[in-house]
Amino acid sequence: MTKRRQIILSVLGVVALILVLLAGKIGIMPVPGVKSAFQTPGTCNLCHETWYDEASYAFNARGNARLPFGVTIGCAECHPVQYEEYKLSAMGSSKNPLRPGCVNCHDNPHSVPRWFKHMYLADAGWREVQLALRDRELYNTQLSPRLAEKARLHFLETNSQRCQECHTRQDHQGDLKGTTGEFRPDIPAHQQMVQEGLTCVQCHQNLMHNLSVPAPWRGKPTRAQQGNAAAGKEKAEACGGCHGEDGNTQDSVFPSLAGLNSNYIYMQLQAFKKGVRKNDMMEGMVADLSEENMADLAVYYSQLKLRPAIIRPKVMTLQQRADLEKGETLYLERCARCHGLTGRGQGILPPVIGQPTDYVMAQIDAFMSGQRSNHSIMRDVVKGLSHDELNLIANYMGGLH
Repeated sequence: MTKRRQIILSVLGVVALILVLLAGKIGIMPVPGVKSAFQTPGTCNLCHETWYDEASYAFNARGNARLPFGVTIGCAECHPVQYEEYKLSAMGSSKNPLRPGCVNCHDNPHSVPRWFKHMYLADAGWREVQLALRDRELYNTQLSPRLAEKARLHFLETNSQRCQECHTRQDHQGDLKGTTGEFRPDIPAHQQMVQEGLTCVQCHQNLMHNLSVPAPWRGKPTRAQQGNAAAGKEKAEACGGCHGEDGNTQDSVFPSLAGLNSNYIYMQLQAFKKGVRKNDMMEGMVADLSEENMADLAVYYSQLKLRPAIIRPKVMTLQQRADLEKGETLYLERCARCHGLTGRGQGILPPVIGQPTDYVMAQIDAFMSGQRSNHSIMRDVVKGLSHDELNLIANYMGGLH
């Protein structure tokens, strides 16, 4: 072999090696030892705006025209449903400087070749994704639960790292101090988290997406979710007098327990037993309950079907219609960020639909006075609302199911 040929082959080998490394770096093909740039958090920000400003959430197509190559497409253009949910969520509507954008949680974005494959060479799963962009029922019932399960598994595997980066790191606590995002180690739920070795996502579900139809939790169960429903049904006989034999109360001063999240029921029973939540009747009822009993009851009631406490007439007067619409508006402004757009709850944050108005108003008074959960954010949420406005909200929620 001549020296010239050796040089040519060496150059071609180097070029081929560079091309292979480049292909691996941009995600065209997997290359051992090479991590695609598109799997590195922040890469997409070079061209696609994934943060936002106050006015446009920076999903505005004109907001990033000065970036390389003049790329003007952000996350929302391809994910409009998720973006609308995000804007209405507790994080999306927050005014805190730590408010996250898409890639703060979705830290494993897809590469250009993967995008091309999803759009034009899609398998059945990705065809469902494309259909769900236009079909909200398909999104709520099929796609969203599947994607939620995948995302939650990622959070479980990383011990909710993305949550903890802001909510528990000391260098961020100053920005979150006094807000709903501040991590409070004195809160019973957080104490339970430490005792059971839980992670954030196991209780804080659906806080960014699935705000209308909460995706069910199918991941690692908490202590409350390990109860026996059949055993809980037997133990619930003593509860039926106040809460109804099927978990739907007949007395407006007591709550319906049907359909409540098992984690929430379990924690409330513990709070009554420890005296954290004050109620003479309930303290007597839970005095002899073990944690196993509480878990059994929690699972049993969580599986029952709720009936709304208020049955609305088929034909309403103009005043009834106006009151209902005002109650809905106030609910969406004040309550939906935590309890969901349809009041069905989000993880440990309970459903608030279908409850008697008298009971709801009594609980609001208890929150405001500090009699119930002196660490709760409820006092700040209802601050400034009149009794009539609170009553409108309670009446609106009571007729939902």
